Amino acid sequence: MKIEGKTVCVTGAAGFLGSHLCRALISRGARVIALDDFSVGQRQRLTEIADDIDIVMVDIRDKDNLKEHIQKSQIVYALAAIANPRACQKDFSYTFDVNIKGTANVLSLCSNVARVIFPSSIMVYGEPKYLPIDDRHPIDARDPYSISKIMCEHLLKVYNYLNGIPFTIVRNSNVFGPGQDRDYLIPTLIIEGLTRKQIEIWDPRIIRDFLYIDNCIDALIKVVESESTLGEIMNLGSGQGIATGELADMVCKYLHTTWVDVKRPSPVSSKLISDITKVKALTGWEPKVSLEEGLQRTIEYYRSVVKLDSSGKGGG
Repeated sequence: MKIEGKTVCVTGAAGFLGSHLCRALISRGARVIALDDFSVGQRQRLTEIADDIDIVMVDIRDKDNLKEHIQKSQIVYALAAIANPRACQKDFSYTFDVNIKGTANVLSLCSNVARVIFPSSIMVYGEPKYLPIDDRHPIDARDPYSISKIMCEHLLKVYNYLNGIPFTIVRNSNVFGPGQDRDYLIPTLIIEGLTRKQIEIWDPRIIRDFLYIDNCIDALIKVVESESTLGEIMNLGSGQGIATGELADMVCKYLHTTWVDVKRPSPVSSKLISDITKVKALTGWEPKVSLEEGLQRTIEYYRSVVKLDSSGKGGG
């Protein structure tokens, strides 16, 4: 199914992932309905494309106000969620309300939608039993964020069974890039390096699979354009892992600074690397932007943000 000419609804459109997705959809000729309540998402992320999309302020927990926007869409990207694992840990009741009940509201209105894309997370696997992690790996996560993703995956299957809703689930690895909230790992490393001239690392041995935002968005669009992805669950990442210490070395090289291990215990899995064989086979997608290039682009973005902050003009 081609994106061009389709009406595409993006919930959580003012988030990091959502705003980049809206830009890409416009460039491919889609009519975009951008939904967000702006409680977490930042309206300014959509400023440059505001004239090219329909921006609607709505909470996904408000089913009545969601209805007209979902039901006139042919494709729905169900991105809206509390996406920060630490925020989910702090208030699981709120996370349950937004991530699970809110997603259920969206899905209940998708009976006539041609495809629903749901971004889950590689974190649903918990501590891996083998690497790289494929979609057949046991689901064994216990943290609130991952549990909310697991429950939403089951909701998609339920609504498919009840109403025939066509869906695809994509389990993202660690996506990064310009515009990401500052409390995520890579923005934190970069901003510390730019402002404090030294980077703090909790545990340099933790291994993660980092995917540059442009690669992620390209995959999310190719998933819709491929009929072979209907009803499938697939992992999305670079397919390669890097230790936090090595990542810090790369950032330090570009910023001419150093890092220090502050030796704090980490509550998350020690190693997460995606097996991306399936998404490549079904869509023909390949990551185009390397980790190194993605880091350089991201560093340049935050360099400009820090300059704006220091001049008193803000940034984000």
